[in-house]
Amino acid sequence: MAKPPPGRGWYVVAGTATALGLAVAMIVLVTGVRSWLDGFPDLGERFRSGDTVPVEVRAGETLVLYVSPDTAPAEYLCEGEVAGSPIRVTDSRTFTFFSGLETWAARYELVADQTGTGKLTCVAPVGRGADMLAVGEMPDNGRLLRILGTTIAVAGGAAVLSLALGGGIVLVVWRRRRAHRLRASGRIHALTPS
Repeated sequence: MAKPPPGRGWYVVAGTATALGLAVAMIVLVTGVRSWLDGFPDLGERFRSGDTVPVEVRAGETLVLYVSPDTAPAEYLCEGEVAGSPIRVTDSRTFTFFSGLETWAARYELVADQTGTGKLTCVAPVGRGADMLAVGEMPDNGRLLRILGTTIAVAGGAAVLSLALGGGIVLVVWRRRRAHRLRASGRIHALTPS
């Protein structure tokens, strides 16, 4: 006695498996993008060219001067000190990101030899400065790339697996139902080799 063909309910199982897999992929994608956005540097107090602002520094720790908009072409002259020791303005940086509705670009690294709260003043040539400045953490580009790469790989993998699983179930069910129909109609005998 031949096995009965699989029921149409298996198509629902295939659709459900695919939908759940795609939902998991979307959740992973949203969570990963949020984690990626949270990985951007925290900006401290925002200020304008010529303003003096307090900055919290630790000896040897690198902070970054950010400008907004990111297209501001100015060469900034920055002076600052903490506990009588100067804050050094070093290498130029190229890192751009969004915070809120603003685009921020890293311009210079700031390093102090003392730990404490210092004062910083940055001035741009007249008419050439950014709208806003801020001092924030050094970006961890490697971490940001790892988060983004892992998110894309896991979300893409979940989507591909769910589509393959759903498609595989549909294919197996379709082939078995088709073979049963052919066998039931007597045409299977004509299709099989002698």
